[in-house]
This record gives sequence, C-alpha cells and structure tokens, in this order.
Amino acid sequence: MTLYFFERITEDDFIGPVIVAALDEATAWALLAERERSDVEALKTLGWQIAQDLAALPTRPVIVYPSHYRRAILS
Repeated sequence: MTLYFFERITEDDFIGPVIVAALDEATAWALLAERERSDVEALKTLGWQIAQDLAALPTRPVIVYPSHYRRAILS
C-alpha cells in the first residue's frame, strides 16, 4: 500500500493535501476522482497533482517534502 499526497495549486487557491492509500497510482487517481465527483483527466486539467508518494514510512524522524519542493530547491 502506498500513500499518495494529492494537491491542487492555482493562483487563487490551494487544496491539499488529500491523502489516498492505494495499491497503485491509477487506483489513487480513481479514488480521488470519486471523492471529487469528477473524472481523472478533468482533475489533471484542473491542476491536481501527486505532490508525494510514500511506499514505506521513513525509518527515522525526518521531514518529508513534496517532490516539487525538491525540484524548486534544485533549480
């Protein structure tokens, strides 16, 4: 089971994290679509994204940043 942390960031709004536990990414998107009463492609068009996925809990105390934070830091 993997935890998928979804978020949506726009110029006017931030929604997240919405945390979904699923066996794979496709199932996680389907569960989010069901929650939002939408379809997956519409959610992606609206700017929903997976900010982070955790397949295992860290073995020591640590701060887990969404992947796009790391990309911004490295840019």
